[in-house]
Amino acid sequence: MAAAAQLHRHASRYRTLLVHGIFYTAGVQLANVSTVLPFICAQQGIYWAAGLLYPAFSIGIIFGNSISSFILNLSRRRKHLVLAATASTTSATIVCNAIAAQTALLIASVFLTTSLVAGVAKGVSKVAFSEVVSSKVSEARRADLVLNQGAFGSILAIVTTLLLLPMATRRDGALTRHVDLLWLGAAALAAAGVAAVFVGPVRSASQRAARRFRDTYREGMAAVRADQWFRRYTVTSLLFVPISLGTTFYSLHAAAQFGDKAGSLHVLVVFASIGLLLGSFLWRWVYRKRFGVRGMLLLSALIGSTAALICMTVQAFHGWSQVWAQGIVFLLATVASQAIFTAGIAWVNIYAADYQRATLFGFSAVAVAVETSLLGAGLGVIAQKSSAIWPVVILLILNLVAAVAALRAPTRS
Repeated sequence: MAAAAQLHRHASRYRTLLVHGIFYTAGVQLANVSTVLPFICAQQGIYWAAGLLYPAFSIGIIFGNSISSFILNLSRRRKHLVLAATASTTSATIVCNAIAAQTALLIASVFLTTSLVAGVAKGVSKVAFSEVVSSKVSEARRADLVLNQGAFGSILAIVTTLLLLPMATRRDGALTRHVDLLWLGAAALAAAGVAAVFVGPVRSASQRAARRFRDTYREGMAAVRADQWFRRYTVTSLLFVPISLGTTFYSLHAAAQFGDKAGSLHVLVVFASIGLLLGSFLWRWVYRKRFGVRGMLLLSALIGSTAALICMTVQAFHGWSQVWAQGIVFLLATVASQAIFTAGIAWVNIYAADYQRATLFGFSAVAVAVETSLLGAGLGVIAQKSSAIWPVVILLILNLVAAVAALRAPTRS
């Protein structure tokens, strides 16, 4: 009887976390910091800021990770409320973005500030989510939970965007056609926050020791000097930054040419969501088939290169304004960027001991964030050259360099 009651509780918590994850995933995609926000920002001609939105978000994630131990220690057993708070905070930032976009006031400063805050919330949320799931869901069902959250969340984002598309085509004003995505994204994240409240307290109040950034930097530099595999991993991570920025680049590139076209951003969101859905299954299959980290990274770089080649080809034949061309390029760029994070985790797990991993991840994340900031600003400047092919050629070359670097990644997983 007790076993049956415990099984029922686990099933109930699984469903609650699933609902939370579905709304969270859909909300993040509807107001995506690498697609939607740069597109709206670029519509106003603020390309320098548009290119910095994702880097600001990445820096926020690093800071959020660094303070997550302190926040989770304060929350004790109420870590589910940390999930609720971070989802609500992200929802509030999107409301601010929607108001700024609706009024066309202070878009650059508001978007950059909210991207940074949303990144902090994401960094805290990632750690809190892992602890809540570890407490509430059996080990056998955790991977299934994450996969289902991503899949059903993507489907919800696709369906919602398709329902909005007819209304967007009848609306006057370029900005107001796209703001509905932000409002619905905020609503979905608010719903995710409400769902998290019903998850309930975790079983134990484990204390996590907070680490200072200075310690992470010092130990990371020591690992770079001592371990050849970590030097190779860090360099490869830096070379894959252009692939992770691919969706931002194509969003800016598209906005420069057809940003005023009704429903254009909605189409990009649909194809990006489809890419996330397909990528979640593709990369799981690649990893399970023992292609290892090298196979994941190499295929990621080749898919990113294919997206650039398609963009160059259709642009040469003046077909970049066609929906199918935009959609295919965005879908491929989204799929390519998905593999980088998972492959990085697998690479470090092969060589590093358990006690080293947090430090090594933290150090490489800081290095990647610095490059992302610099490269994001540069891509923001060149992406506005919508009529020229050379910006896409630069991105293609960077993707091919990443493909060569992937050949030195480990094969075993």
